[in-house]
Amino acid sequence: MAIYYGDGSNSGAGRIIQVASTTKTDTTSTNSNSYVDISGMSVTLTPKSGTKCYVTYNIIIGGSSGGWSCGIKLMRDSTGIGNGDQWNGQNFYCSRGGFPTDNSGYIHGGNIDYGYLDTHGANGSTAVTYKLQWISPYSQQPTFYLNRSGSASGNYVYSPNYMASTITVMEVAA
Repeated sequence: MAIYYGDGSNSGAGRIIQVASTTKTDTTSTNSNSYVDISGMSVTLTPKSGTKCYVTYNIIIGGSSGGWSCGIKLMRDSTGIGNGDQWNGQNFYCSRGGFPTDNSGYIHGGNIDYGYLDTHGANGSTAVTYKLQWISPYSQQPTFYLNRSGSASGNYVYSPNYMASTITVMEVAA
């Protein structure tokens, strides 16, 4: 959903021109040791030439067991943006990574937040899709879950087991 402010012009540096956001309330999982899209975590909009897009996300990741970290990659269409650029055989590129919390054997969801100001290069007639990808970068391929704890409903009755994640894009006049 896109919300438009003002007359849609580019005047007034820093002014928000449009906002588009997606909130995912259901769950999904991965144990892929290569990056794959996180189902439902994308936003598409058509930014004007000469503007920038501020992309922010807040996601909840749970793990199947403690001690493993999950990598998150921010993408503009098929291009990774705002990600680290160092790599060797033991590391992977990502905008954020996270360790789900482990409390007495119950793997709770870890909150991962990030924001990035992108120079999109669109011209006002080209749609741009911002999306999230994730990876379980281990040969053992532990499973990671979006919007739920690793043990889900097996947690204590009063533990938060199911949550929601959001990705938001704000087009900003430059």
